[in-house]
Amino acid sequence: MSSSRSGAMFVEQLRHVPLLRGLTDVQLADLARTARTHRFEPDQIVFLQGDPGDTVHIILRGQVKVVTTSRAGHEAILAFLADGESFGEMSLLDDLPRSATIQATTMTTTLSLRKVDFHKLLREAPDLSLRLLRALARRLRETGMLVQDAAFLDVGERLAKKLVSMATEAIELGVTVPGSTRVSGPAIELRVTQQDLASMIGATRESVNKSLASFRTRGYLAVGRHRLSILDLDGLRSVVDRALD
Repeated sequence: MSSSRSGAMFVEQLRHVPLLRGLTDVQLADLARTARTHRFEPDQIVFLQGDPGDTVHIILRGQVKVVTTSRAGHEAILAFLADGESFGEMSLLDDLPRSATIQATTMTTTLSLRKVDFHKLLREAPDLSLRLLRALARRLRETGMLVQDAAFLDVGERLAKKLVSMATEAIELGVTVPGSTRVSGPAIELRVTQQDLASMIGATRESVNKSLASFRTRGYLAVGRHRLSILDLDGLRSVVDRALD
């Protein structure tokens, strides 16, 4: 990890971060002076579950995954966070250790704020507090949905639901692969490993591999090294719809 002091050169960049929209030029300049930038390599750990928490990070560019680990060493991926999203807030709000491990999945640049500066910004910018609360509420809903899915859906159904969700996000970001002939329109590429998928839905890698093989046979997707191409999104949606009926 490398870090450097932020300065006025970051003000314009900060202006385009969704979480910081609405801040005045003075507030953005203060933020640029007090914050630090950090750069993380793919697979590099930002912090570990159980570490003391004294900073919040805003992702300027890149992606991280939020991971929890049991005492037996089993891993569960709670979320992937990307440009404009933040992490590490909980420890600054409840003064408890980090509740999850954060690991970069791509080259990632973040802006970090110390606890005292973060609290000052929240007091001075009520709109920021509301956006932060909405983000935390969304993550809480998503965690609740994971528990519900684990109780009522089998592995194949959970996997289909997760792939549909990831594909929908990819469509919004324009991540497609030209040349698909299975369905009208391009295929949707997802850069994800089978182990990551297993960790996201609370299943074993073997059971995920079995479900992927079934979806591949039905023409729903193609499996590559560390990536999937969704060829028939409606087919995957039909698996989810039948499970939820």
